[in-house]
Amino acid sequence: MNSLFDEKYDELFTEFNYYVAEHPEFSERIPHDALVVLLDKNDPAFNGENLRRVMSYLQHDDVPGRAVVYIQIGRLAPVRSRLRNIRLMTRAPQVALVS
Repeated sequence: MNSLFDEKYDELFTEFNYYVAEHPEFSERIPHDALVVLLDKNDPAFNGENLRRVMSYLQHDDVPGRAVVYIQIGRLAPVRSRLRNIRLMTRAPQVALVS
């Protein structure tokens, strides 16, 4: 489960960072220095592993009584390409051939 967990956690963490960048008012509700725990509404196995890791971390945390907030992710929107003005070429442009 470790590599699958890590991949999913990284994806959720990245998307959460995008979300708070686009919705700064959401992050204002999170206490300073709080431990943010990401949970997937539809993945109890992921949640169980993440909560286990959080409990282990808190036992050795250097900030006793640190605030913990739980962020439940309902679902992810489909991934979409950000490419614009894309063009198919059958030969390399001259600029690419010059070294």
